[in-house]
Amino acid sequence: MSRAALLATGRSTFAWAEGRAFLDRARAALGQLGAAVSGPNDLVEFAEGVAAAGFAPEPDQLPILLCATFADATVALTAFGQSRRPVILWAVRDPAPPGDRLRLNSLCGANLAAHGLVRSGIEVRLLYGNPEEPGIREELRRALAGDLRPADSGSGEPLGDVAPDGEVCAALRRLRGMRLGVVGDVPTGFTSCEFDGAWLRSCLGLDVLEMPISEAFRRISEVGAQRREASVAAALAASPTIQSLDPRVVDLFGAVTVAMSDWANEARLDGLGVRCWPEFPLQLGVCPCSALGRIAASGVATQCERDVNGGATMLLLRELGARDIFLADVVRVDEEANTATFWHCGLAPVGLAADPREARQDTHCNRGIGVAGNFPLRPGRVTVARVGWLRGADYRLFLAGGEALSGPNRFKGNSVDVRLDGDAVTTVRTLVERGFEHHTVLAWMELRPQLRRAAQILSLELVEC
Repeated sequence: MSRAALLATGRSTFAWAEGRAFLDRARAALGQLGAAVSGPNDLVEFAEGVAAAGFAPEPDQLPILLCATFADATVALTAFGQSRRPVILWAVRDPAPPGDRLRLNSLCGANLAAHGLVRSGIEVRLLYGNPEEPGIREELRRALAGDLRPADSGSGEPLGDVAPDGEVCAALRRLRGMRLGVVGDVPTGFTSCEFDGAWLRSCLGLDVLEMPISEAFRRISEVGAQRREASVAAALAASPTIQSLDPRVVDLFGAVTVAMSDWANEARLDGLGVRCWPEFPLQLGVCPCSALGRIAASGVATQCERDVNGGATMLLLRELGARDIFLADVVRVDEEANTATFWHCGLAPVGLAADPREARQDTHCNRGIGVAGNFPLRPGRVTVARVGWLRGADYRLFLAGGEALSGPNRFKGNSVDVRLDGDAVTTVRTLVERGFEHHTVLAWMELRPQLRRAAQILSLELVEC
């Protein structure tokens, strides 16, 4: 009889009960395939829960991490960081109806877990779908039998034209001396938001300026009433829906916008990454998403979750010619439509909305407080890119292209479905199984020829799908 060691992640800010039901369904599916399954009967939220549950996979067991809801990488690393076998990262389809909040955010959790594990030298295999799907059962059957072939990987060679040196070299020269501001430390378990400042300086010429979150909060508290009111009035002119939100939170939103804009101006920042949780919502009482959107509209490339390499990617795309750029998670795949859904909590500038006149400002999808954007992103040609870092000098460039489609907002926050030029399943599996970061950057412009040449000049491994 085949054996499986199954552990499921959960996070209390997502739909725990629905994730717990997926664990029961996954365990039943494995049992129906003849597997003896061990592992805790409830979701594990934090790394300490792994030992508390007595979870210790044995060498002959198939290691499976069910991403029942989003979680950081610490649970995956604690449970499977010593695995000698490829780890199955099982992401399920989000049950949220269109326009609702992401209830599970499972695929993004698998992406984040993969980065942490692959960086530690552990192979991973992505399984995407629900336990009752015939294709999922077939993949599980093969995995239990020892067939753990990786997905067809993206090409290491350019898949199309390469831009001439002059245009790309000029863009890379403009990058040198640019500054990325960073507020706070990397969020716990977000290995994909760690960075190597020395490499950024030597390779791209970027400088990173760091500000403790306590200093950011001090600056926010010192913003006077008149400047807060002026900031809110300007935001209201662009998005009148702000007036429906809690006035106390809207006032804080104005203060965050002013304080962070002031720092960007004083320090001559080209990009700004913020540790946007848990301190902002839990200690300050506001989500900084829409404030980052306002700052982005002024020309500073902004990132949530303090993603410095995501910021570097945004600046590279901007200097290559992109005016509109957005940092996003991949949260959904539609195999029949060949689309992937790109989403984040609500930091998109109003100008990137499918209809800026309908760019609603709302409460945050998980935290329930303002201020966060809640509107679909603009259709059009897009480039998908990510400068990625695993360890040491191992820097890479993930690259894909597609067409952002018109449609309603898939999930609360900012989202867009992209019909990819390559196979969507292969693209997402490559992103996950090669251990790329959970944030990619969309640029509303065809930039693959330029990025192919940039990868050659910068000695980045090119992974193109």
